[in-house]
Amino acid sequence: MEKDNIWIRDYGPIILQDEEGQQEIVTFHYPHEENLEYNLFSEQYATKMRIPFMRSRLYSAGGGREINGRGTIILIEGHEKYINPELSLEEIENEYKKRLNQKNVIWLKRGIPQDDLFDHGPVIDNIYGNGVHWHVDEFCRFADAQTILLAQVDPADLSLDPFYRVVHERLEESYQILKDARDQDGNPFTIIRVPQAPFIFDQGQYQGQPIYYTPVTSYLNFVLTNNLVVIPAYYNSGDPDFIRQKDDQARKAFQEVFKSRRVVMIHATELNYSGGGLHCITMHQPKIKKRSRLRLKMDNGLKRSKG
Repeated sequence: MEKDNIWIRDYGPIILQDEEGQQEIVTFHYPHEENLEYNLFSEQYATKMRIPFMRSRLYSAGGGREINGRGTIILIEGHEKYINPELSLEEIENEYKKRLNQKNVIWLKRGIPQDDLFDHGPVIDNIYGNGVHWHVDEFCRFADAQTILLAQVDPADLSLDPFYRVVHERLEESYQILKDARDQDGNPFTIIRVPQAPFIFDQGQYQGQPIYYTPVTSYLNFVLTNNLVVIPAYYNSGDPDFIRQKDDQARKAFQEVFKSRRVVMIHATELNYSGGGLHCITMHQPKIKKRSRLRLKMDNGLKRSKG
């Protein structure tokens, strides 16, 4: 493609698969005007792989939605209205239900302040966010259909800087919504709190004035594979020991949740500085369920003999 774009989670294909193993692809509009060519990628992929596809009128990014695989989707009001200003929340919700076969929508209000858009002004004092305006995969993820992982600021960190309290308030706002939420069958979720990754305050310039900005650091921008959980790491030799402690706490938390998988940590700070993380540059693909030979024979008119 003309412009290199590694954020395939956001513009890539959404592959749906039914109980019979039949697949189809949903294509949304990619909300980045400078990368309009990426709106064609999913359709090109579907054509090459010979998978049926359907288009949605909705602007949507993969990092902006979190699905439990049973009919519940988590969305963020501020993000969805920002990229779909002409649509009501009800219209947005109905489109997700229709296109992704969802039954139940949980609406959070805001993302974490590190993920604020830089051009929207400072979060507090002269500290700016450096993100994409509130993707849910930076702070809230499903571990399984009934378990939600949610970031949490360590209470001991609240006195370090006023910015920590802003992050804390937004995360606890989401927690209050999630603890009262129900799944597609009316059951409550198990909510497990995961450490908020260490913050990075870097110096920059805005309109000729010195400022600070914060890349979106997060342990919850992780990748789940068949055998591994790949999560970001932040400690480097010579760093303050509290960063190593945060990494250790995150590793233990993920290992406790994903007991059948091995936890692997990879440095992702360079991705954070660009507004994303490990989850943002990966896209899962469901394993195609092969129909049994018996089923194929019966479909061809051959019947099984008795006895």
